Amino acid sequence: MAEKHETYLVILRSFPVARSAMRSVRQSQHVPRSARRATWHLVAVLASLGMAACGGDSGPPTSPSGAATGASDILALDVSCPRSILIGEKGPCFAVARLRSGQTPVVFEATWSSSRPDVVTVDGLGVVAGQSAGQADISASYGGRNAAVPVSVTAEDALRIRAAAEQGEFRSGTTVTMWLQGYYSVATAESGRLRLQISNQAGPILSTTPLTVARGGDFFLLSSTFAVPQGSTEVCRMAILEVGSVTIAEPQSNESGLRCISIRP
Repeated sequence: MAEKHETYLVILRSFPVARSAMRSVRQSQHVPRSARRATWHLVAVLASLGMAACGGDSGPPTSPSGAATGASDILALDVSCPRSILIGEKGPCFAVARLRSGQTPVVFEATWSSSRPDVVTVDGLGVVAGQSAGQADISASYGGRNAAVPVSVTAEDALRIRAAAEQGEFRSGTTVTMWLQGYYSVATAESGRLRLQISNQAGPILSTTPLTVARGGDFFLLSSTFAVPQGSTEVCRMAILEVGSVTIAEPQSNESGLRCISIRP
């Protein structure tokens, strides 16, 4: 239960759109039932990803207002998906209806399909998953309208970081926990070794026991609980994947705020 609790903690910290949506629904007494259903549907999509988000794609459009929409009101259907994913990686697709009124609500009742399920599968929530290298068209249909976009799957040795979380008061000598999550892919060997490295401005502090990961790809969630060394000005986390003689480390920078935490005086 503790592991599951921490998983949901990372979900909430990693997806501000889900967190703010749930808070708004809970605080308001006048949210239409359909809008409440749409909000929880969005959270379900994010949770079904194992906390994965679309790399390089913008977030979902504005949620529906709750008003009933007939097929004749829909001018067109637009679909957005991750343009490229790894084998074993998941990502959310969204179907957006363009209405005569000018509104563009997310359609949560769309029917999804893949032109090549052996390359990319898609479930009823619009979550795609890479199966093998190649390209497939992901289609959505709703209200007599259809739309499709291509999704490519790559086979490569890679790490993709999706989110991070931390717990504790980051001061010298205190005990804290840092998480890092994302997807790994192994393509050039039968297996690889995946670990989490914690460092400060002076260099590595510790490294978790390497996990052996098989050829292919999957979601990962790494964590470490440790005492912040005296004199630290920052502590940083990095996932490291070793495949043969190749070492891949991510994230490389702190531009996204996922790598380092400043230590309070």
